[in-house]
Amino acid sequence: MKILAVDDDPVFAALFLETLNQLGHKDVTTAPSGFDALDLIENATVGFDCCILDIQMPEMNGIELCRRIRAQPGYADVPILMNTVMSDKSYIDDAFAAGATDYLTKPIDETEIKSRLGVMQMIVSERQKSLAAPSGRSGSATALPSYGFHDSIPMKRIDGGIDVLAMENYLNALGLFRALSVVAVGVHVTNGREIYDMEGGAIFGDVMLDVATCISDCLPFSAKMIAYKGGGDFVCLIPKRRERDNAGFGDQLLGYIAEFQRVYDELHMRLPIVSVGPAMTCRATNLTTPSRLIDEAILAARDFHMREASFA
Repeated sequence: MKILAVDDDPVFAALFLETLNQLGHKDVTTAPSGFDALDLIENATVGFDCCILDIQMPEMNGIELCRRIRAQPGYADVPILMNTVMSDKSYIDDAFAAGATDYLTKPIDETEIKSRLGVMQMIVSERQKSLAAPSGRSGSATALPSYGFHDSIPMKRIDGGIDVLAMENYLNALGLFRALSVVAVGVHVTNGREIYDMEGGAIFGDVMLDVATCISDCLPFSAKMIAYKGGGDFVCLIPKRRERDNAGFGDQLLGYIAEFQRVYDELHMRLPIVSVGPAMTCRATNLTTPSRLIDEAILAARDFHMREASFA
């Protein structure tokens, strides 16, 4: 895995490089600033597989650098890990909004870094496999990507869209008590399996993006996260202070999706049907892993659908 590590502190950078080498990561390039990092990215003959960024740097901080890296060709899905002393919620929020995949706080914990980089390595390996896979449509450059029914689908083109792994890391970076400031709402596409079986993985991916667009339109503010976990399941994280503002979220979402009816009829496709669960908050059972909130929100949306079906 080819790593770019960016930190303006030469002492920490040297120590961190040594730690990475001891963990078996030998292909590491360091940069002392955001501008130097961008120069390395733009001039690299082979792109970096993973970026590790400090936040507090002069001229360009790590959050702005993360945003600019995401805008570089080929870097939309490259794992970006923030490794910083900045632990305030505002920095965590801004980092993930800029496209961070994970967030670690200094000082260096060798076991933690080994674990996180192991996950990054798996992401890189899966990404390389997907890039090497044939398009399935005679190599057409316009072919839609095809997904398995339980695959996660990238949401980056959606306002507020985030990978489900990044959402999990965000909640765990907050910790239980700070995670109490957000609520999670699950959305389940009840006829998702039927759509997938009838239309295939490529069209199914587009339908899920239509649903995600409607979800985003129902949440007209910037402080939101929308992730798709697979199997027709979405999770939305919104600030708890906005919970009352979205009391009619479920009905509004159904209305927005209904506006696609004519288009779907013309394409002879089934309109997605959704079930929206109640807003969920962290509980004592989430003490060590606040990211369990994601699964609880999904289960609540699925349970709501099952209860509706039993009364039908």
